[in-house]
Amino acid sequence: MRVVEYIRRESFVHRLNPLSKLAYTILTLALVFLSTFTEDIIILLIWLAIALCFWRIGKISIRYFMGLVKLLMGIIIFITIIQGFMYRGTTVLFTIGHYKIPGGADIGEFTYEGLMFGIMVSLRVITALSVLPLLTMTTSYMRLMESLTRIKVPFKFSFIFVAGMRSVPLIQETWNTAVEAQKLRAFDIDRMNIFKKAFKAYIPIVTPVVLLLLRKAHDMQIAIETRAFGAPVKRTFMEDISFHREDVIFLAFIISLFILSIYTKLFWSKILWETMTNMLKTVILRILP
Repeated sequence: MRVVEYIRRESFVHRLNPLSKLAYTILTLALVFLSTFTEDIIILLIWLAIALCFWRIGKISIRYFMGLVKLLMGIIIFITIIQGFMYRGTTVLFTIGHYKIPGGADIGEFTYEGLMFGIMVSLRVITALSVLPLLTMTTSYMRLMESLTRIKVPFKFSFIFVAGMRSVPLIQETWNTAVEAQKLRAFDIDRMNIFKKAFKAYIPIVTPVVLLLLRKAHDMQIAIETRAFGAPVKRTFMEDISFHREDVIFLAFIISLFILSIYTKLFWSKILWETMTNMLKTVILRILP
């Protein structure tokens, strides 16, 4: 799973202090959490576009991000369709019958307002997905751990946090190894139907995966104990992970954008959305029969 693995590149994003990228991730997730209305689509689109720009600046292939979106495409389409029928609106795009539910609502009507609300929910998920891999793929685990330690985060907590991130590709790698080993024994899980996979296929794979992971965890325990993990000493660092001018510029841009987004959300997003939605309604109603 490459989206949680560090990819070494020489770029502006890679040179940034890990805490700067962590602050950007937190602000983006906070904005996603606060964006709960249809008119927030514009703000979410802007932040998504900026995140994709950072992907390009960081020389990270967009196909990793598209792979994540494809994994969730079924859920995204499902959410959008369900909201189109369940969300109450005034502009009906089409109907597939009339199904009244208690309260008088007709869930057979697909409304424009429901479609937009479903798109907003989907955009929240996609925007969050766009920043998390950006942090993990452009920041080495060692630099991230050292940065957290420098701001007085307990070293044990930093180590657990980074080890948890590192465990995701490790589990994926171990799983792939077990699957390939079983294929050599004529146990090809890819050719089995869904029922065989559910009741039969995974038992010969899960068991060795768990045993291998336990062995690797034991090996890591021995390795960190031989290096005096947890010793009450003052830690030194090989790299200079202080803030530089580019970090200040980056943080100033992100914080200013966050404040502007909140201001727009509170005072201007409704007006902008009403203007845009009237144009969209006209176009959609002309396309539909």
